[in-house]
Amino acid sequence: MKRYVILLILSLAALNVWAQYDPLYNQYVFNQTLINPAYVGAFDNASITFMSRAQWIGIEGAPITNSLTANTSIFDNKGGMGVSIINDQLGVSNNTEANVAFSYKVDFGDYRLAAGLQGGIVQYTYNYNELNMEFVNDPSFIPTDENFVKPNFGMGLFFYSEYYYVGLSIPRILSIKVNDGIEESTRYNKHYYISGGIVLPLSDVLKIKPSTLIKIANNKVSVDLNATVLIKELIWAGILIRNFNSYGALAQMQVSDRLRIGYSFELPSTKLITNQWGTHEIMVGFDFAPFRRQVLKRKYF
Repeated sequence: MKRYVILLILSLAALNVWAQYDPLYNQYVFNQTLINPAYVGAFDNASITFMSRAQWIGIEGAPITNSLTANTSIFDNKGGMGVSIINDQLGVSNNTEANVAFSYKVDFGDYRLAAGLQGGIVQYTYNYNELNMEFVNDPSFIPTDENFVKPNFGMGLFFYSEYYYVGLSIPRILSIKVNDGIEESTRYNKHYYISGGIVLPLSDVLKIKPSTLIKIANNKVSVDLNATVLIKELIWAGILIRNFNSYGALAQMQVSDRLRIGYSFELPSTKLITNQWGTHEIMVGFDFAPFRRQVLKRKYF
């Protein structure tokens, strides 16, 4: 398997266009800060969330993503502000991103429309010297590490009430192109996100939330379908389907008014299932209300 991963990475590096994808997440159903800047400050309080995702455990060089986000409402809950730090590792690639986001909310009675902007930098690092050259017989291939920093910015809209939402966002608008002295290659193309969900009460004890996320990038469409059930306003449990070739389960517990913890597990339905032990994702969130007019309340997305 090690040989196949290395050859895959080398094949990608040899392409004239190598357009990297955004990091994957499952628990965006509980926190959309990472995909939509309009989400920051949406619920009139402050929040800190850590997420860690290990994909295809057992395969060397498989993706590992860690993120830390913090956001709060500002200006008497009329706006929001947030920061995010993301580290995404895939094979010889190790990229770190930092963003600052702002949003402004307009009230329409029982629902709101928020518009958000964010800006930041991404450090792209490619450690080609970590490759095992035992399987490469081309003497003309001399790996050279790359390390460069590029700016980017994004925008989004988030229309929501207590029980439903629709989001549209482009978290990173600028495509990233690099000239290594020999040729120019595209390292990143922008991604478009469309999200939506609704909470439906089934009884005094149960609520169900179907939701979806559509991602468009590099002329390809990715579709997530999710269905989660809320039990006694304390425990979320549900299933997820990604592109009808990856399936999983996710859960979140509201430990207290302030503390949330979550976990998701995912398996592919392709032949890859025989070579790895699934994708695991954990989340820890802390909500608080340090400023005037902020409130702690249950949120469903």
